Amino acid sequence: MPETINPISHFIVRIWDWDENDSDFSIEIFDPPGYQVFSEYDDALACFNTLVADHSMAAKHEIKLELVHYHRGKITTYLSKILFPPLLAGQM
Repeated sequence: MPETINPISHFIVRIWDWDENDSDFSIEIFDPPGYQVFSEYDDALACFNTLVADHSMAAKHEIKLELVHYHRGKITTYLSKILFPPLLAGQM
């Protein structure tokens, strides 16, 4: 975690892949652009919205994006969105 981030309270933008065995989005992506840590909510929200816009048209498979708040060991989800590849989304 960067030194400027408060280890007690910060925001994280997370990306999850689908796991066939779990039948859930349970594979967290830690490589960029996954798992980005922010000290301010506004910065995390801007990142989340950018990822939604970027991945909505470029996604090769379905993914789940989350914006969460980590505070004293407790994680609270503020935003969550599942994105589908454009072709798959058009078939629904």
